Amino acid sequence: MRKFFKVALVILFAGFWFLVSSYAAELVSVGEVFVAGGSSLYNGDSSSNGGNFSCAYVPAVKFSDKVALLPGYYGNYRGSKSVYEIIGGGTLYQDSMSHNVTLRLINKISNTQKFKIKVGYLWNFFRETKDENWGDGLFDYEKFTAGVETEYKNIGGFEKLILSLDILKVKFPQYQTLATEKYGKEVYPGGNILDFSGVSLYFRGLRRIGAKAVADLSYSFMTQDFPDQNIINSDGSYSLNKRRDRKSLFNLVFSRAYGKETSAGISFSGAVVRSNQDHYSTDQPMEFKFTKKYYDYDSLSVGPVFSFGSRLKMSLAYKYGIKNYKGRLAQDSSGNYTSDKVKNKSNFVSLGISYGLSKSLKLKSSANYYKQSSNQDYEAVYEYSYNTWNFEAGIAYEF
Repeated sequence: MRKFFKVALVILFAGFWFLVSSYAAELVSVGEVFVAGGSSLYNGDSSSNGGNFSCAYVPAVKFSDKVALLPGYYGNYRGSKSVYEIIGGGTLYQDSMSHNVTLRLINKISNTQKFKIKVGYLWNFFRETKDENWGDGLFDYEKFTAGVETEYKNIGGFEKLILSLDILKVKFPQYQTLATEKYGKEVYPGGNILDFSGVSLYFRGLRRIGAKAVADLSYSFMTQDFPDQNIINSDGSYSLNKRRDRKSLFNLVFSRAYGKETSAGISFSGAVVRSNQDHYSTDQPMEFKFTKKYYDYDSLSVGPVFSFGSRLKMSLAYKYGIKNYKGRLAQDSSGNYTSDKVKNKSNFVSLGISYGLSKSLKLKSSANYYKQSSNQDYEAVYEYSYNTWNFEAGIAYEF
């Protein structure tokens, strides 16, 4: 199936170049290249320094006033340490890299509606150590997406309304079944237990409130079906049923302009995750433990956002978050279970600054601080309580 997706993507891009060469079309290339130096600190003493690089290139092809084709490439490399959450806990990586190719066909149906057909393929690579070869990371993954999107203007009280439907397939090519005493017995039946396919529904609406205020609302619902992961039973045996997850994500940003160059607002974000998979711990010297609703959680975060400036632009944001697991039990530092459910609290602060040197060149810098605390003291597998900050500064070229 992976080969089919890659071949299909190659055919699509070949078709793109055929269309460009066969029909009279206007080609307009836009993009950005950003090069920066970065530094990070993890738990106060684990620091790293490295270069960060990102680029985006979209050679847009305009066939008429109504039809355009937009292929795109988006690449990113982070040379400083980062913490990612992949399968339920914070995992620290030395550096990471991603490549994303997309293709979008846009049809302007009217002055108030656009219709898009889109397809894309993403490669994400993570290195836990600097001497690890790219492509050998345990949690490297690939994602194929294809879907449709429609965009409206001035409809239903919204200045802009976006609706989209995507199908997706995610593959972890290097992940193989690890020792059950580390991750739990539910990982045992198959080697590709993290692979999944699903459907994603997305909604975004932009609504003006008066002359100076804006509400930006988005909501997404995603299904994840794991064909190679069986449901674990309370006695440690396996059901013939497969794991199915459902995720609902929402975000609301309310902002108000104060003059031409200043705005302030507040941001709300939340997630509701439900899974039919449970957990059967075989950690030693801990006792065997079956936990229902191990992967279910609710999360919510809220905080202010500010931006000001024109040529010299600054943005500042803070978020306080909570994440409550529905069934996962907290453990003490020795691994003994308590009667409390796992609860995480987080604080996030970000600062961004950009200065325009010319029409195409900008100096950019950013600093981010994230701290998470948890009542989960057992961290043999994942980090639940940690703090990390990173800083980067560089130059961006836009064309």
